[in-house]
Amino acid sequence: MERAQPTRVSRRTFVRHAGMLALSTTAFLAAACSPAATPAAPAAKDAAPAPAKDAGAAAAKAPAKAAGASGELKFWISGGPELEAAMQKIFKEYTADKPNLKITLENYPFAQYFQKLTTAFAGGEAPDVMWLSVWAGEFAKRGAIMPLDQYISKEYTDDVLPIAFKECDWNGKRWAVPMHELANGLFVNKQLFEQANIKVPHDLQDAWTWDQLREYAMKLSERSGGTTTRWGFGQQRDPGDWTVLPFIHQNGGQPLSPDLKKATGFLNGEPAVGALTWWGNLYNKDQAGSASLPPDAFPTGKVAIFDAVSTYVIPLKAQFGNFQYDVAPAPKNKQGAVMTGGWNVGISALTKMQDVSWDLIDFVTRTKHAQWALESGYLPCRKSIIDGNPMYKEHPWKLFLDELAQVSIHRPPTPEYSFFSDTFTAACKDIAGGADPKATLDKAAAALDPRLANA
Repeated sequence: MERAQPTRVSRRTFVRHAGMLALSTTAFLAAACSPAATPAAPAAKDAAPAPAKDAGAAAAKAPAKAAGASGELKFWISGGPELEAAMQKIFKEYTADKPNLKITLENYPFAQYFQKLTTAFAGGEAPDVMWLSVWAGEFAKRGAIMPLDQYISKEYTDDVLPIAFKECDWNGKRWAVPMHELANGLFVNKQLFEQANIKVPHDLQDAWTWDQLREYAMKLSERSGGTTTRWGFGQQRDPGDWTVLPFIHQNGGQPLSPDLKKATGFLNGEPAVGALTWWGNLYNKDQAGSASLPPDAFPTGKVAIFDAVSTYVIPLKAQFGNFQYDVAPAPKNKQGAVMTGGWNVGISALTKMQDVSWDLIDFVTRTKHAQWALESGYLPCRKSIIDGNPMYKEHPWKLFLDELAQVSIHRPPTPEYSFFSDTFTAACKDIAGGADPKATLDKAAAALDPRLANA
């Protein structure tokens, strides 16, 4: 297959943009997908089945250059030691028949990762392959990463849940492919719910309405002498896009226009204002929630309903094995909606090992997808893997995967995502602190419009 040459990026060109990218690194990374915690060893019945023949067939035929590959390929990730070990295991398997190929894995702390990538691209020293997320569009617009459409086959895309591609598609091209997925659920204190005689649903069709969630959060809040000793509701992640955007979608809205060029009329439209008003009231008027919970608030009984990502089941099992909890679907109002996302893998436009980089990505994200999902604790995003493992038909994994397939949303993949995330996060924090939702969202939309229009 004849392949287009990757776009080259001069140091001067990328440095011009690096300063702007760096300004919003901290808040932006808080919204990106956090690493999974230590996974429990899968039981024998959870062993990954052998991939079905031709199921999710190779995204492309293995590049001829990959078999005899030589040299060093740099691969960057951001994750805990368990994720690093799982990646190294896959690399060892990949290079077993490639003695002249060395893969150097560099793992950076979550809070530094985006800045490290920005600096590396600006200095012309970017890794060949790297984990990306919704901010792929920012790097793509600046010519730092290469589109992967030439490699990706219909058989591959047909086997992947559509939502998994959304955050790294921009300007009609695909800039990265998914490693895995995440979803959110309402983790509840089982003992408290049994005492209150509240049924915990397991099916999406039975998801609690906003009215029900508010009622239960208020009922299960507990105060003593004017001090809250147990909050009814809390969220694992800080106020921002991951935690709050689902409420806008649940109320029938969206934060930006379909072309991602405008916030006015959307972020400050009636559905968004109504959603943020309801959400803010939980923390203020209702006094049923806290935006600053203490560490381990859920398993230590300081919060009754905890909105958390799917990987949260793993630290609960590892660190609080005796704690009894259940998982309900994300709530609904006019409709259901749950935030989803995960790490994707992309290739630098500056790499001299384009074909080998893709062949490695294909091995990691397709050939070893079942293995990675089990060892990392993330959700698989390939239908053949989901259908082939009985584990994913059990609660809560089935619930999370049903959410992915039926009510999933994603963060807006605008090249101005960093600025959007910073602006929206600041608005959410103000509203959680008691600010007027309409005025706050009007201000945010006005600030976003000029940047989005030029994205």
